[in-house]
Amino acid sequence: MIRFSGELVLWDAKGVEPQFRYLDSTTLREKIIFCDADTMRLALGNQPFEKRHIEGKATQLSPTSDVWLCVGRPHIFQKYQVSVSSPASQSKRIQGQVIEADGESGQIVYLVRGRRSYLTIEPSLAKEMAESLSQMQTVEINGDYRYDRIKRYYTKD
Repeated sequence: MIRFSGELVLWDAKGVEPQFRYLDSTTLREKIIFCDADTMRLALGNQPFEKRHIEGKATQLSPTSDVWLCVGRPHIFQKYQVSVSSPASQSKRIQGQVIEADGESGQIVYLVRGRRSYLTIEPSLAKEMAESLSQMQTVEINGDYRYDRIKRYYTKD
């Protein structure tokens, strides 16, 4: 007995020999598995077979035969691709009041609801914040920042 899975290529439940063909994802070859018409009708119903994948179990007719028979009901499903937008996953919303800034290293300390948070940003931006703080001005940080792995600090989007 084997397990099979692949893209459904052909489905014939009404013919003389009810069968389905699928593209084996490991060998990239088309394979045929014979099944009884009732099982095939139950598995697919009246759905179209385009863009469907099939998986299940099959057994050989005899030990030396190339004829495969399905065991049980094959599972037919549609594959969906899920994509993740990479900038959104690396971007981070930062809001708060800056209380310390180091223009050399780019490290800043800001308050969010009374809690201190540390962040390394572009040194030139931190230097501007440090100058404003030295003049006793209120400095806010507000925006979307993305971590640049090459520069090793957060840059404003």
